[in-house]
Amino acid sequence: MRVINNLVDNLSNFAVETKFLLFMNVYIKLPQYLTEWVLHDFGDENGVVRFPRGSAENDVLEHTLTKPPKDMVTPPLKQPDEIAIELPSFKSKPLPYYWWLNNHAKEMLCHIIYVRFRVLLWSDLHKVEHLELPITDLIYEWMLRHGIDDNQKSWETIRQIYFRQRKQYAQANRC
Repeated sequence: MRVINNLVDNLSNFAVETKFLLFMNVYIKLPQYLTEWVLHDFGDENGVVRFPRGSAENDVLEHTLTKPPKDMVTPPLKQPDEIAIELPSFKSKPLPYYWWLNNHAKEMLCHIIYVRFRVLLWSDLHKVEHLELPITDLIYEWMLRHGIDDNQKSWETIRQIYFRQRKQYAQANRC
């Protein structure tokens, strides 16, 4: 009987460890427009973001993932204003041991997401701006295509990002 109990305990521990291994997430907070965009472009039906293999975001994760602090037994829970980022499995950092991102690492991940957003925004709008279409309409259409609610705050933020980029490129004569 004791052998059977040990076997059952070991199997249940294995199941918990396997489940833990398969579904590890970290949680970050982004501005509303970035949250909507990243969920639309990289999220699944459960609201979990998975970045493509070899992406800059996964490179940041691989570089910054560490073992959790000694006093941390379980991963932090998702807060209402955060999004879940699924941790990929890295050969050099197996998930059961490496799943902690400190605040600086989370800031780095947020920044690289913002950079990807800016690059996409510029590459999409820069091409069609010369067609003499109203930039207002172009930005609203771009937001719609990328799952961003068409509220005034998001529109104004995206407009400012785009105009700053356009100004920088114009000053460097690259536009």
